[in-house]
Amino acid sequence: MRKTLLASMLTAGLVLPALAEDAGTIKLHSGWKLIQERVDKGVAYGTLWGITFNDTGSGPLHVAPASGTYNLTQQTNKGEGELTWGDGDDQLKGSFTITVTDGKATGENIVTGTGKLAGITGGPFACTFVGKPEDQQAWCTQVFNRK
Repeated sequence: MRKTLLASMLTAGLVLPALAEDAGTIKLHSGWKLIQERVDKGVAYGTLWGITFNDTGSGPLHVAPASGTYNLTQQTNKGEGELTWGDGDDQLKGSFTITVTDGKATGENIVTGTGKLAGITGGPFACTFVGKPEDQQAWCTQVFNRK
């Protein structure tokens, strides 16, 4: 029965486990809007905001807001920033690192959780920029770890 269930879940493309009470990983997708506010000595600074969707369709950070700030060195396409996921007492807060190449971005979220999200830490992410470059929009997949 366990092998059949696991095979069914892998076939459906689901991630194990993704419920708040389970240890393991939480996989999210999110849409982001980036607003470049200024460029100073080859470094772009801005804000970003978005909304997340838990791959299970419910649970941690499903339909949760996210916002933050970023800086990106234009010569190296490497940057960092600060993010807050969720709201109220249930949040993930911390920093991220990012590398942008050919319309895609990869990096690592370095966060800790509070409230119902306590015990959740960061993980990798990958993004694809969508629309026209001037639209500054991205579609991302994030993975967080739960102890």
